[in-house]
Amino acid sequence: MRDSFSKTHPLVSFLFFAAAITFSFLITQPVCVAIGLLCALANALYLNGKKAVSLSLKFLLPASLFIIIINPLVNHRGATVLCYLPWGNPLTLESILYGFVSAAVISSAALWFSSFNAVINSDKIIFLFGKISPALSLILAMALRFIPLFTMRFKETMRAQRQMTRASTSGSKASRKLLARFKAVSGVFSAMIGWSMENAIETSDSMKSRGYGLKGRTAFSLFSFHRSDAAALSVIVSETVALCALLFGGQLKFRYFPSLKGELTGVFPVIFYCVYALLLLTPLIINVSEGIKWKCLRSRI
Repeated sequence: MRDSFSKTHPLVSFLFFAAAITFSFLITQPVCVAIGLLCALANALYLNGKKAVSLSLKFLLPASLFIIIINPLVNHRGATVLCYLPWGNPLTLESILYGFVSAAVISSAALWFSSFNAVINSDKIIFLFGKISPALSLILAMALRFIPLFTMRFKETMRAQRQMTRASTSGSKASRKLLARFKAVSGVFSAMIGWSMENAIETSDSMKSRGYGLKGRTAFSLFSFHRSDAAALSVIVSETVALCALLFGGQLKFRYFPSLKGELTGVFPVIFYCVYALLLLTPLIINVSEGIKWKCLRSRI
């Protein structure tokens, strides 16, 4: 499975994810939220494969269910009362629908961030922001690298810990085993916090000794801007501008409280749906078109 979108210029991929994540938080219209969630899932599946499915099942699905259940219990706004809870508060249709929408928004944002981590690495962050703000670019690069590196080191340390110490099985097996596991995890976590702080200090000292952030300092980069990048960038920018014009022009108004009100069909909403879907499917369109082109070139050999 070829990922041609990851090979585009960092500016193209960064602007795409910035637009996708921003719109996923700004737009709460039901149809657009559904489009955003489906497109985010499709891109995450293409880029991450089983990792996206694992993320959806282990984190997003329980978190979404929690939001869907808890929102009607604490949010009692809405004009359409379905019933009254045992403690006397109303259960409204608007709060239930808003719970579904909130869960979908958070899930789509999390999937976009997982795709962002798969495409944007620390080298691209430093390339984009190194000259504008060297300190900020270094912090972002370290933050992107921190979570996967911390997880990998934590698993390695836990495996070593299990090999060195064995939980005693005599006496009260359950209590001793639980206590031993808690002590092992606490010790490993404490060691990992110390290692993370030490690694951050070493990285900053290393970058400072190399003259990172000094005025007039040059840096080598493998990234170059091609015609295909210019075409993709122009499409992303034009679609983003069109969506902003429709969104802030009041063509996509929708409210949940005190009652559901908004236009789901019509000329402008349908145009917005189409442009929004095209924008969010840009990585898949690039990957599929490049895959078809590659197959055509191979068939001519």
